[in-house]
Amino acid sequence: MKNTVYYDAQCPLCSKEIALWRKLSGERFEFKDVHSQNFPRQQRTNMLKVLHLRDEKGSWHIGLNANFKLWRSHPIGWVSYCFSIPGIYWLVNHFYNVWAERRYEKRYGCEQCQL
Repeated sequence: MKNTVYYDAQCPLCSKEIALWRKLSGERFEFKDVHSQNFPRQQRTNMLKVLHLRDEKGSWHIGLNANFKLWRSHPIGWVSYCFSIPGIYWLVNHFYNVWAERRYEKRYGCEQCQL
């Protein structure tokens, strides 16, 4: 099983970031649009809110930790170790989750209408 990144391809920012990671990653990762997958509604909603990565062992990495897993496969991975220091991790993770929630609400605020 290959590392698989699940992302929101309808989000312009997400799509740009994934396009960059595709170039940098070569064949190390597979990238899948959450919208093209057949996930149950609640799982799909959760996956659209934050980045999800399923590693080669089948373990899930979610949100900031998914980003760290992706980053650590590249030369810029050292940055994620700086962000992993406990107090800094809490702050960066909080910021990521607030940003992700706002991005999701802006795009899919009316869940019944959009999904």
